[in-house]
Amino acid sequence: MKNYFLLFIFLQTLVIAQKKKNGTIYIEHPTIELVKKFDKAFTSGDTEKIKKLVTEDFKLYNGLSTNFTNNTGSTLDGLLRNSKYWSEKLDEFKIESRGAAYPDALEFKGGRIWVYTYDILSGYDKENGFKIKTPYDRSILFNEKGDKIKYIIESFNTLHLSKYNNSLSTIENGKIFKDHPFIGVVRRMMSNFERGKLDKAYEDFLPNAKFYDINLPFGESRTLEEHKKGNQELLKKFEIVSINESGYPDLLKYNGDGFTIIAWWVVVLKHKKSKKETKLYLHNQLTLNNEGKIQRLVDYYNGSLLN
Repeated sequence: MKNYFLLFIFLQTLVIAQKKKNGTIYIEHPTIELVKKFDKAFTSGDTEKIKKLVTEDFKLYNGLSTNFTNNTGSTLDGLLRNSKYWSEKLDEFKIESRGAAYPDALEFKGGRIWVYTYDILSGYDKENGFKIKTPYDRSILFNEKGDKIKYIIESFNTLHLSKYNNSLSTIENGKIFKDHPFIGVVRRMMSNFERGKLDKAYEDFLPNAKFYDINLPFGESRTLEEHKKGNQELLKKFEIVSINESGYPDLLKYNGDGFTIIAWWVVVLKHKKSKKETKLYLHNQLTLNNEGKIQRLVDYYNGSLLN
């Protein structure tokens, strides 16, 4: 028993002995204020101010680079070019703390100080309106005096910025067809609705198809049976006088799988009791699989006209 007790004491002492302090974390520190001044200068394009806040041998590194071994980083000149480019390219260019996050200053033994930031970088492209909003985290090393920034290692959402870069180009994403066998899907559906043949109108829908309606609460959808029931109730109240194309449907074949049909219609309904006719515009979008079966239907119309 004594041996077990001594072993227990030994293990506890070993755990305590393994703890070794290597520095101090600060929530408030002069270097954090310097980072805030740097961010303000960078987003405003104040290159002279930036020069005063960083060392002459400053380096900027991409923390997400896959070529870490040969990553020589960007120099002060590259930093100044970035500031000038982005401050002129973006409206409301900002670097702000992300939610409840805040920067930390870590002063390690030996006096070197790192500041870690957890921010959001945001702005709007002045030409095409693209909204940039990405998490932007940095590890910032100061010089020995702690009065200038020596290194910045930055990480951000590269996929989001790639999407932004693509927005500056002309890139095809598929083809548009004015005539196509699958366009017959939407025409069959609407012609059957016009003649009150509800069962036939739903023949091209998959059993698990989803139905969205601009008049439903945001994000809500209906099942196939719910959509059928809704139209059955509509036909108790209204007679369909006519459904005619407004223009013509388009079939969009995006790069990848599936098809989308967009169509515009003029629908004339007659109230069965009052005999009053109502004309409404209907726009619908149908998502089809590669076999031409409908997976998703979205309807846009003024629902208040049916009250």
